[in-house]
Amino acid sequence: MKKNHGPGFVRCLIPLTDCPSCAGKGIIQGVFHQLDCIGCHASGQVHAVTLEPLPVEDLVVQLGMLLRRERHLATLAPSANDTATQYQQNNSRGAGRSSFKGD
Repeated sequence: MKKNHGPGFVRCLIPLTDCPSCAGKGIIQGVFHQLDCIGCHASGQVHAVTLEPLPVEDLVVQLGMLLRRERHLATLAPSANDTATQYQQNNSRGAGRSSFKGD
């Protein structure tokens, strides 16, 4: 059993889901105008298990972590497929339209 003194040094990603009040939009349609959703602090995301809004301080950190993770996954996905499409593209360069395949 590990002894911990004080707060943890690493923040973990809290599972988030769409707000049931605003359906993940962050705004609610009023009679004449749009209002911020108070069920999710206008973020569109709530805690997945308890369906309660996160405090604004934690919400900012969690949305930033989620954005960085999605951006990182988006940069990894095309690079795996990029080598296969490289051989399918026309690779002509310069005068005489010589091509380099890398072999």
